[in-house]
Amino acid sequence: MTATPQKSKTRVALVGAGFICDFHLEILSGIEEVEVVAICDPALARAQALAEKWSVPRVLTSLAELAELQIDVAHVLAPPDLHVALTRELFELGIGAYVEKPLALCADDARSLVALASEKSLPLGVNHNHVAQPAFARLMERVAQGEIGAVQHVQVTWSVPLAQLDAEQYAHWMFRSPRNIIFEQAPHPLSQVQRLIGNLVECNSSVLSTRELLPGQVFHDRWLASARGEHGTAEIYLAFGLSFCRNTIQVLGSDGCLQADFTSDALVGERKTPWLDFWNSFLANWRRGAQYKGDALRVLREYLAATLGLAERRDAYFVGMRDSIAGFHRALKAGEPLPVDGAEAAEVLAWCDALAAGVSSASAPSLALSEAAARPGEVVVLGGTGFIGKRVIRGLLAEGRPVTALVRRTHSLPTVIEEGARDGRIRLLRGSLEEAGDLERLFTGAETVVHLAPGGGDTWEDTERLMVQGTRTIAEACLAQGVRRLVYISSVASLYTGDENGPALFDSPAVDPKPQARSAYARGKAATEEALFELFSHKALPVIVLRPGVVIGEGTPMQHSGLGLWARDNHCVGWGLGSHPLPLVWVEDVADAIVAAALYEGDDLFGKALNLCAKVDLTSRDMLAELRCATGRDLQFHPRSLALSQAMEIGKWLVKLAGRRPGLEFPSYRDLRARALFTVFECDLARKRLGWKPLEDREGLLDAAVRVYGKDSSHKNPA
Repeated sequence: MTATPQKSKTRVALVGAGFICDFHLEILSGIEEVEVVAICDPALARAQALAEKWSVPRVLTSLAELAELQIDVAHVLAPPDLHVALTRELFELGIGAYVEKPLALCADDARSLVALASEKSLPLGVNHNHVAQPAFARLMERVAQGEIGAVQHVQVTWSVPLAQLDAEQYAHWMFRSPRNIIFEQAPHPLSQVQRLIGNLVECNSSVLSTRELLPGQVFHDRWLASARGEHGTAEIYLAFGLSFCRNTIQVLGSDGCLQADFTSDALVGERKTPWLDFWNSFLANWRRGAQYKGDALRVLREYLAATLGLAERRDAYFVGMRDSIAGFHRALKAGEPLPVDGAEAAEVLAWCDALAAGVSSASAPSLALSEAAARPGEVVVLGGTGFIGKRVIRGLLAEGRPVTALVRRTHSLPTVIEEGARDGRIRLLRGSLEEAGDLERLFTGAETVVHLAPGGGDTWEDTERLMVQGTRTIAEACLAQGVRRLVYISSVASLYTGDENGPALFDSPAVDPKPQARSAYARGKAATEEALFELFSHKALPVIVLRPGVVIGEGTPMQHSGLGLWARDNHCVGWGLGSHPLPLVWVEDVADAIVAAALYEGDDLFGKALNLCAKVDLTSRDMLAELRCATGRDLQFHPRSLALSQAMEIGKWLVKLAGRRPGLEFPSYRDLRARALFTVFECDLARKRLGWKPLEDREGLLDAAVRVYGKDSSHKNPA
């Protein structure tokens, strides 16, 4: 597709304010010929936060409002199942589209968009950023130069971890249907395959392994396909959610081969030589090693130059995104063919269709939202679909209490919520914690509110808005609706836990007296507690604060930050030497304490903070040793003195300072010591008032919360 030349700056809107929107805004801010005019998303608060960060003048909640802003192109960044409908609506408004992959969920729908774009004379570009990935760009250049002769065969290995899978975010679009993972992930390698051997001719695909995420929700985590394109053949191995990342493509030609490693941004090749076999083998290995060393040094130079502010950012993911997005806008401005247009994207989707052929397209079942009023004794749980929350709901239902759960989506919910919603024990409501109207509807008639929703952010500004102010808004809504008790789940991170020889910390509303020297999360928890206790003092807010320690158990990644800094998923650098006991607590025990607090009849716990830590002699070293034994993985604990860690942090700070990195703060030794969790906790209030009896037998806790990660474990998720 050839674009019509643009005479002035391209006026751009972004549709969808999710994770990827921030990348687009960062890249667009560096393109001189682009003017970002608006962000459009029904989640107004999220869009407003991004607009403020990137100085975007307008925030809208519907596409119809874009018609008045003379938008040239909208970047469609919404979930994939919305791409076709949103792009069609944009075309009807006379607005071009640049769509995140996948353009559609089948090739036919993509082709219909191509036809509509042609009819309306509007641009349709697609962000296949992996064809702009630097190692692939270098590979294509060498192929075009004829270095390996005619391309005959392509081998792809795409094995990637999935953070959403580890975090049990099964409501994510990629898990809703067994075939969705192909359309979410496979366009990356398949767009490269399509560039190399052309459009699909035939394909045989098979699923190698499957797991059940929730009852009835199937996920195929390993796939293998053999295929023939117009100009060659391909073998494609796809693996999702595995612990070791391997992302390579090998191109076999008539006179040599090339292999790109996209994780390391490396490219090596081998060609025929006139020498005898022994010398040819020596030269091949020598040259391959030299090419790897050359790329290794280049990556190191680029990283250091970017860190020191001597050059722009050059990491492979960012460069691929930047060159893909900037290339689209350059072509649009010049009236040249788009780097990836809708027609090419449709052919990539033909590959996806073929891989997913025969795999069920059935989506995870959705539940109906409740319209019923709150019942006597109703407990509202915020964050009920999470690691702790679903156990709290299970405990409340076991006590015969009616429950209201606030959810973002009505599919892929934990079993306990799905069953409770179907039999009427759970009211299922959808809403936002940032909307006053939703909170009023949610809390009307409720007896208790349990606040488990995390509400954090990467910066203090985001944390203050989402965690501190968000919780204050919830507390004030509780007061307005006459809620009898609010149970807020905080963390021992709100306290200073770095005094190695200090006294034990007893239950007390007091928080770290120097929160400014702590991380955004710890500072946020401390500020949130202070805000709640202020409302208790001045407005009699009936609040109970619970502070769990290092919560462990099945359903959370074993790479817990309480154990240390996970430099890789199998390398844990200790917050110190890892030789002192940690304030561990089993997730089931935390849930029991929350349920007990939610149902506690007296008012003598209002305005109190209760510690929730078990007394078990387990150190970080012990935990890594047990995990290594249980899983059979090469898990390694690296003790490091806090003094050395601080020196290293200062070194990194100096490098960033030299690079004039904005927003730098001097590394906090106080926060580093607090992360070590030296302090011993007393939990008298929970034990005496709530009758809390946590699991404190060493072997029992290891069986319940650590050995469940063993390679022979069924890994079934708790209801």
